[in-house]
Amino acid sequence: MIAATELALVNALKQAGEDGQLGYTYRVHETFPDQFEEYLNENPNLRTPACWATFLGLLDGRDDGDGLGFQARSRFVVVVASSNKRNEEDTRHGDGAVPGSYQLAIDAIRVLSRSMLAPELSLIEPVRVRSARPVARTDQMKRQRVAMVAIECELVMPLGSFQEEAGDFERLHLDWDVPPHGNVQAPLPALTADARDDIEMPA
Repeated sequence: MIAATELALVNALKQAGEDGQLGYTYRVHETFPDQFEEYLNENPNLRTPACWATFLGLLDGRDDGDGLGFQARSRFVVVVASSNKRNEEDTRHGDGAVPGSYQLAIDAIRVLSRSMLAPELSLIEPVRVRSARPVARTDQMKRQRVAMVAIECELVMPLGSFQEEAGDFERLHLDWDVPPHGNVQAPLPALTADARDDIEMPA
């Protein structure tokens, strides 16, 4: 669930770009690397715009006994990055042709705020943007003229629960679709089975 949420956050930005909402597309969209300086060192020509997401932790949660299991109020951070070979200011402000990190951050906030991300996540509450701040420039960021903004987001997601112990297995019902004898038209299983079995399990 946590990994899927990280991916859904960056995919929301990727999809917004591909749909033409932003006027640019993200060239990198991944989960945040463990050692970012090493990552930049291994990628000396970082393709931008770029975005990453990572999990910050659980704040609190509850289990109401309603079948949803534990509902976790969680925080994630989305980091957007721009680069510009002209000068450091243009990495933040943009130059009219290439967006700067400030524009990336504003657009990301617009995309993510109140988003339910992906239906399969079944979020309890949508994304709420809590803060946005520039990332202090490291040596590698300076060398590549990269500017980054970190956007902290909060959402509530269901973590589910282990199912209660199954009851006694008393009866088995089987429907059979028998290929040589017809009634095997898509979609399967057929509404009326070719054969049926009901097996009562001994007590």
